[in-house]
Amino acid sequence: MDIFETAVAVELECAALYEVFAKRFSHDPELVYFWRLYAEAERYHGATLRLHRAAFAPDLDTSTLPAGADALRTLLTEVRTQRERWEREVPTIDAALDSAQRIEDATAEVHGRTQFFRDLPGYEEILEKMVEEDRAHREVLAAAHARFARPDASASRSA
Repeated sequence: MDIFETAVAVELECAALYEVFAKRFSHDPELVYFWRLYAEAERYHGATLRLHRAAFAPDLDTSTLPAGADALRTLLTEVRTQRERWEREVPTIDAALDSAQRIEDATAEVHGRTQFFRDLPGYEEILEKMVEEDRAHREVLAAAHARFARPDASASRSA
């Protein structure tokens, strides 16, 4: 899988994780809506990366891109591991929010640090936008902790 497809796979795996959360909280329409919005935002990121590649670099030899593939593969594995965990286990809302917070922190860090598309026309702007959106997602997740927190939240956060 080349670096572009790995970047897209990270976004789609995040969407799959958030869809798992939507299913896990199917008893609460507000939480289902919350998680599905997050999933849709991640699918949008993946589609945006693919569109940018088609428009700006369809024939690019990705082996010439700067470092970043290893960080993306590590992140993809981390997100996939989280999704698989929550497919087996039933999270509390606090555990789900904590998991999403860690993922959003990691994606913002990877997008901001690697900037593997920086030297390609059109990519610096889209990656900067994705970092801003990841940061906004973290702020929304922090607000969601306050809104959806359960009385036993301190116990689940320490687990």
